[in-house]
Amino acid sequence: MKSNKNDFIEKLESGIKDLNISYSREQLEQLWEYYLFFREENKKYNMSTITEPEPVIKKHFLDSLVILKQLNFKGRKRWLDIGTGAGFPGMVLKLFLPGDSFYLLDSSAKKVNFLNQLIYKLNLKGIDATHGRAEDLAQIKEWRASFDYVCSRAVAPLNILLEYAVPFLKIGGLAYFYKGPEYKSEIEESQNSLDVLGAEIKEQITLDVPGLEADRYLIIVEKKSETAEKYPRRAGIPKKRPL
Repeated sequence: MKSNKNDFIEKLESGIKDLNISYSREQLEQLWEYYLFFREENKKYNMSTITEPEPVIKKHFLDSLVILKQLNFKGRKRWLDIGTGAGFPGMVLKLFLPGDSFYLLDSSAKKVNFLNQLIYKLNLKGIDATHGRAEDLAQIKEWRASFDYVCSRAVAPLNILLEYAVPFLKIGGLAYFYKGPEYKSEIEESQNSLDVLGAEIKEQITLDVPGLEADRYLIIVEKKSETAEKYPRRAGIPKKRPL
């Protein structure tokens, strides 16, 4: 199906207005370019089953941007998006936070290849897509405890996700986890993980994504103390044996 640019931008703009976040014409154009490139490359890479214009706007773009109202915009921040896939939410957030630096991490080389092409295509600075696993990179000095913010969407249950994410955060840094309606039971199962890793849940927020009927929630986790060096455990273990 051929997309109509005006229709696409109109729907996108309407959704962004509903989110009550500021935006520019350039950002709308960038998301249109992003969409075209994503749809084309998805035929090769099969990154998502969601490719029609309206679902992409709602389920990928607006769903990524919905957390902007929860952020503190003072100073420039260093972000890590774990399991970024085709760039949701990290790449989308970067377009609206151009002064922040973003690191997009995925274990799929084809997705990272797509992202690096997109970064080049949109001529973005201060963003980098890396192929690797969180368990390995968190043990590297330059990565560990060096991020203000970590975000992640649809990657793993909370008790596993915490082990991937918390070691990357500076003390006082925050993790933003996008979750569905099962988030309460995930929180109950994560108490040990939070204690072991030196983190606590700061907030649980109900999100309202324009046009999206699915229930969406945001869990904000703060790192309170240093994480023991043995975490994260080696690749695959957090998933097999959650804390």
